[in-house]
Amino acid sequence: MKNKILIIGSEGFIGKSISQYFLTLGHIVFTADIVNLSKSNYLFLKSDISNLPNLFKHKNFDICINASGLANVSNSFDESNQDFVANVFNVHIILEAIKLFNKNCKFINLSSAAVYGNPKSYPISELDDLNPISPYGYHKLMSEVLCCEYNKVFDIQTISLRIFSVYGPGSRKQLFWDIYKKIEKSSNGTIEIIGNGDESRDFIFIDDLLEAVSCIIENSTFDGGAINVASGEETLIKNAIYTFVNLLQPSIKIIFDNKVRNGDPSNWQADISLLESFGFKHKYNLEFGLNKYVTWLKQQ
Repeated sequence: MKNKILIIGSEGFIGKSISQYFLTLGHIVFTADIVNLSKSNYLFLKSDISNLPNLFKHKNFDICINASGLANVSNSFDESNQDFVANVFNVHIILEAIKLFNKNCKFINLSSAAVYGNPKSYPISELDDLNPISPYGYHKLMSEVLCCEYNKVFDIQTISLRIFSVYGPGSRKQLFWDIYKKIEKSSNGTIEIIGNGDESRDFIFIDDLLEAVSCIIENSTFDGGAINVASGEETLIKNAIYTFVNLLQPSIKIIFDNKVRNGDPSNWQADISLLESFGFKHKYNLEFGLNKYVTWLKQQ
């Protein structure tokens, strides 16, 4: 079945990847972002997205995927109001537009593993306690509550995806991009990394994430809940960094500064049993994904 899909935040890493993926599958894809572009089926959004409801007034969508918002944990401490508007208030605008003009549209909200904070144990399941340790984490949790509200009170079909550490071609943020830029700027063949390297993350390659979104669309009940989107594998940060640097520039020396960055959890690994129940299978290991990413970086 071909769907009419709206991607909000279509010019970011995940949004652009999702847009291209569903176009390739033959779906009718509309996109929207605050980047001023001239292309078909695209809405240039005002910075406050106040013109977004007009899109729902004139078109009916089967699915709306919200890939907009801010994704910078450290900045959320200094710019908490801006983070709140992007990650909470704008979600409310989208949900209200769906309620008023396109009530049968299924809404997918891209949330974050940041809602968990530092878990007491792992792998982390969707039923575990939610204890954010940053404004960003709290705001993503608030967006999930909004999705639950609009599902339970207004009968809107919603789901939130708690995305863990996604990476891949097209990403210009987060760990591997930051290391790439540090290597570019290094004058002595050495780079410094925050932490001690024994922290861990659950990395998911972008192609796996796209498959996860597809499985969720096909099989989720859109009941206002949340789903972990991850590989289900724990990787030490130092192992991920060494793998990446060896692929990119093996001569680089890595120094860990043993500092703790405000808002960063120590260890993460997701329980993806719920996602797997929708037919998802993790395909791409970290070395494969980083090879693809390094190839893309070398073309920039």
